[in-house]
Amino acid sequence: MLELIRGRCGNVYGDLFALMTILKDLPIGYNRDLQEDKRIVFRAYDTVSSSLTMAAAIVNSALYDKERIEPTLDRGFLDATSLAEYLVTKGIPFRTAHTIVGTLVARCEKEGKHTLKQLSVEGFNEVIMAHWPSKSSGAEAPGLSSCLVDVDVYNCLGAHNVVKRYQSAGAAGGKPFEEQLKSWKERLGI
Repeated sequence: MLELIRGRCGNVYGDLFALMTILKDLPIGYNRDLQEDKRIVFRAYDTVSSSLTMAAAIVNSALYDKERIEPTLDRGFLDATSLAEYLVTKGIPFRTAHTIVGTLVARCEKEGKHTLKQLSVEGFNEVIMAHWPSKSSGAEAPGLSSCLVDVDVYNCLGAHNVVKRYQSAGAAGGKPFEEQLKSWKERLGI
């Protein structure tokens, strides 16, 4: 059902563009063109309404096997973006951080490691130094020492740490989640 809901989004987007095309360059006031917008708006409303009904039923009936899911959360390098963002906070440009993380993921796969947490601090720093722009002079590049990682790199790795890191409005972890949950419980009278 979730795949059907995702597929229906394309129809709703199409309805939006059809409506925008009908409304394009209309002068102020009523125009006969607007007779064509009703079926588009109603169709989009019906699609969104039925999709929300299905999504609510799915959420209300879903059961999760925490014991089977939790041990596999860290597999698949889902924390790669978090690591790239951490490297940016160390002063590494995002493009370079992206390349570094890609190299680290490739190294993990080559060595049979399933998570970035399995790499050593030295392994992280080795790849950072290999991608540092001005190492051709033989001397340490200016600012390189401030970009090298320490054991705090592990604070951004792993599913639980990634969720804790994202604390913006609407984020899935920590305080924003608790605030949204409380707000929805108040709205729904639960």
